[in-house]
Amino acid sequence: MTSPQVRKVQIDASSHCQLACPVCPTANGLTKPVLGAGHLKVADFERLLDRNPEIQEVELSNYGEMFLNPQLPELLACAYERKVVVSGSNGVNLNFATEAALEAVVKYRVRALTCSIDGATQATYARYRVNGNLDRVLRHIDRIRELRHLHRSAFPLLDWQFVVMGHNEQETEMAKGLAQSRGMQFLPRLSWNADHSPVVNTELVRIEMGLPAASREEFRQSEGVSYTRSLCYQLWQAPVVNWNGKMLGCCVNYWGDFGANVFEEGLTAAMQHPLMEQARGMLLGETAAVPGIPCTTCDQYREMSASGTWLDPAEIAASQSGDILTGLVLKNSLQAKFARVAVHEGVAEQAVFGSLGRVFRFGTDTAVYFRAGGPGLYTIFVQGLGAGGWLPVVRHLVEVRERPVCQEFEVDTSGSSIEATPAGTRPAVPVSSWIR
Repeated sequence: MTSPQVRKVQIDASSHCQLACPVCPTANGLTKPVLGAGHLKVADFERLLDRNPEIQEVELSNYGEMFLNPQLPELLACAYERKVVVSGSNGVNLNFATEAALEAVVKYRVRALTCSIDGATQATYARYRVNGNLDRVLRHIDRIRELRHLHRSAFPLLDWQFVVMGHNEQETEMAKGLAQSRGMQFLPRLSWNADHSPVVNTELVRIEMGLPAASREEFRQSEGVSYTRSLCYQLWQAPVVNWNGKMLGCCVNYWGDFGANVFEEGLTAAMQHPLMEQARGMLLGETAAVPGIPCTTCDQYREMSASGTWLDPAEIAASQSGDILTGLVLKNSLQAKFARVAVHEGVAEQAVFGSLGRVFRFGTDTAVYFRAGGPGLYTIFVQGLGAGGWLPVVRHLVEVRERPVCQEFEVDTSGSSIEATPAGTRPAVPVSSWIR
């Protein structure tokens, strides 16, 4: 088997967490025998990125809370200097964060933070996020939003993850409202353990959450595959590394490592380790289960083995996106109240604005975002709306580069940065965008 080239890794910045969530293996002490207790060190992180310049993205959250790492600002600076994009999309509880850390996630353009907030009131939130304080979490979110405006930054994107359970299902709409008021995407998730606070009104949950099922078991029965099937792709695309360098393979695994230390032996050697090769073969159904490989402990692998629903190389390849997340921070030189934006891949002469259902609100919204399909020139059209009506359309040309895979540009509502259309450009194609 050929070892895949890895452009993204996931490293737990800290194995510690200050909460005591009832079914979390970290809170229950189940992760400690293998994962240990500690923080990712800057020296180890620097060595990893310098020895593996192909790494473009790093996820810094897993079983611990990344904001508990006292060196988090230095870690983010280290990645930023090397054009490596950092995210906290696996989940952060954001109950503790220093001002330096909050400023660093904005200053060093962290791509996204997924905030785990399973309730809209303190009483409901603390039923699962034991020892957590909802007001403090929301203050930290609001501070990040303030810092984005202060630094004129489009990042980080802020997402509100809501794990639906029986005790919080009645607060879904309230939580959606709190998320929307902060420009956060609301991300409903099915509970890890159906026995803990099981959903009561399953039909209502399916409708309100927009999910095909109200539990992971129901999802498996209706869809024929596991709810978390895509996590197995990590052994090809985004391997998980413990804070001390142990190769864990995927974010679910805390039962054992795959025999290599990435910091000591290198990422390539760790990906080519026989245990990793055998695990990938097992998940494809090409290799029988090998005792001692962590996958044999995983319920998801057991389900795949029993049903024969092995991974397919085509589905793994199709899941990997080469898109470059791009944010446009609008500069309001003409004191417009609103603006509409059109994005075109290539160089365009005329704007194709979409429906006027959603426009940018100056003073409220952070930025306009689009996913660039690859590096190259993109045309941005902006038209402000003031008290006297629509202002002239302004055209800007921006060059999206290959790295980093998360970029931002400031776009003025007045004047134009283009004097003439460059020769030899291909026809422009409209690109969908959204506002947060």
